[in-house]
Amino acid sequence: MTIRTKLAIWFSILVAVVLTLLAGIRYAGYKQVLQSQKDYSLKVVADILDTSIPRKPPKKDDVQIAVSRMVRDYPDIELKGILIEVYDSSRSIIFISSLSEAERLPITEEMWNKALRRKISLTTLPALDGDASMRILTKPVFNRNNLVYLIQAGSSMHDIDNTLENLLLVNLFLIPTTTILIGGGGWFLTRRALRPLDAVIKASHRISSGNFQHRIEISETSSEIRDLTRAFNQMTERLEASFQQIQNFSENASHELRIPLSILRGQTELSLKKFRSEEEYRKILESNLEEILRMEKIVERLLFLSKADRGEIELNRVEVDGNSLLSGVYEQFQIHTQEKNIHLTLDTDGPALIKGDEILLRELLLNLLQNALTYTPKFGEIILSLSREEEQILISVADTGCGIPEDEIPYIFDRFYQVDKSRSSQGHGLGLSLCKWIVESHQGRITVESTVGKGSRFTVYLPAKD
Repeated sequence: MTIRTKLAIWFSILVAVVLTLLAGIRYAGYKQVLQSQKDYSLKVVADILDTSIPRKPPKKDDVQIAVSRMVRDYPDIELKGILIEVYDSSRSIIFISSLSEAERLPITEEMWNKALRRKISLTTLPALDGDASMRILTKPVFNRNNLVYLIQAGSSMHDIDNTLENLLLVNLFLIPTTTILIGGGGWFLTRRALRPLDAVIKASHRISSGNFQHRIEISETSSEIRDLTRAFNQMTERLEASFQQIQNFSENASHELRIPLSILRGQTELSLKKFRSEEEYRKILESNLEEILRMEKIVERLLFLSKADRGEIELNRVEVDGNSLLSGVYEQFQIHTQEKNIHLTLDTDGPALIKGDEILLRELLLNLLQNALTYTPKFGEIILSLSREEEQILISVADTGCGIPEDEIPYIFDRFYQVDKSRSSQGHGLGLSLCKWIVESHQGRITVESTVGKGSRFTVYLPAKD
């Protein structure tokens, strides 16, 4: 069963329940109003007769005169259908307005006993012929403590029953009809409102088949559908970017590992073609070891970044002295810059405490320095500096290398991304990606400023410890 059908059914049920409830309330209220009107008319007739008949044991002529006077003096009173009977204190009939014996008003023991206790009673009794019920008002008239006579005014409930029956029939027709019409209209409107979901479903099928370029046209039907479509398109874009990243990652990883493997294979096959001296074998093994170490470093960083993506790397946050950290890295890296005749300068400005993982922060600086060393020619300069600006610690690594083209700067932190081969060396494109993750895991950020032919500056912003 489709969602639009379910919504239409539930909506129809709700409408039917509400209409039935309202119809029941209206029926009960209308019944109460009609009965109150009838009781009021009976009470008015009984009160007028009470004031018109003398307070003594009446005769039939006295009551007849009183009834005639009531008809003459009160023309607004509707006497049609109202039966009047008067009894004396011995329960004998004095006057009856009906000429038919079948239309006599019954006086039960309960009515008589209430009259003796000076109580007016209103009772609904079935008519003698069983056709319709009767509404009877019984009013006793006392002279001091003696019952003089008793007035009964009654009227058939046939008109009220007919009115209520017609109302019931109307409700029995209108409620199902209205429910069906509203349910059908609800189904139609729901079908139109949910029509954009068909586009989402079709797009999902296309995406499941590998077509990530497909986008859903944003509908203007409702804000909810627009938000859903926009969220779906954003999700598709992220999926496309993720799959593209995975594809690039696989291709780059295969490429990076294929090169050292090819070198290992070539050197090994070459060494096996003829007998070589011990010195030659040593050189081949040393070259193979370099390639093995390179592959090992690639695999280690890939495993680290994979764990980082899954959130499995926990930082050992301690209080780190930024000056001591930079001094240690400076002393450790000097030997590499001296081998390449590059001048390494350390510039620190005041105390700087950082709350972070010291091992990862050291790895961050070593990667940035190695990147600067890779792209800086002989007799160039690398400057490692530290400063504080308000609540941030700034660590920068500047070089006088070949620089990075402006259009390539947005991609240098992508995994395996390398600047064109004319300027690259033995890097594998994972160092800067690792640097970015370390900085962001410390709630910091890293920026790049570079000019081709003049050099680059990488600046790391880390929150300072109070």
